[in-house]
Amino acid sequence: MESLRGKIVAWDRQKGYGYVEAGRRRVFLHIRDFAERHKYPEIGDTIMFSPGMDAKDRPCAKQAVHLNDGGRIRSVHVAFLTILVMAPGIAAWRLATGKGLLFLLGWYLAFSGLTYFLYADDKNRARHGAWRAPEKALHFFELAGGWPGAFMAQRRLRHKCAKLSFQILFWLIVGAHQFIAVDYLLNWRITGATVRRVRAVGAGAMSR
Repeated sequence: MESLRGKIVAWDRQKGYGYVEAGRRRVFLHIRDFAERHKYPEIGDTIMFSPGMDAKDRPCAKQAVHLNDGGRIRSVHVAFLTILVMAPGIAAWRLATGKGLLFLLGWYLAFSGLTYFLYADDKNRARHGAWRAPEKALHFFELAGGWPGAFMAQRRLRHKCAKLSFQILFWLIVGAHQFIAVDYLLNWRITGATVRRVRAVGAGAMSR
């Protein structure tokens, strides 16, 4: 599929559409035709797009993506990630020593690096209109231990950080890792209390 590079020369923020100019071509652009949305379009933005036709047979831009729109890893991001990895890190330290600890740390680092790469590859594929990585695959690697890499990728690459359903599941995965680590450090008190509570409720229901 042909890809063109152009600049937004007109944009109506309220109506969500405008025009992009590529060489001598000036085509219609609607916000729904962006392949990924994490930055609101503005006049002067450079984008890549595929030429197409809209419902009114007008030339329009399809699969549009912003160029050079990466974010910055700020100190607040590093600080927040440090807080998030504290409980799992302490749990790993308590759970294993020596080679076992190195294995766990290596596991998290490897999956974080791999997850970051998958985010970068998926964003590149989105820009070129290629086959995308299933979101289930990204979540699988996050769940397997790559969530720190995903956290950094979302902020550095600005990818998958605006889709609410994706973010909800991502933070549920992060929360699950935090819960397991904290509960382990508390000698499974939370899980034990929950199990006892469920058994008590079940026994009470059966005795009625």
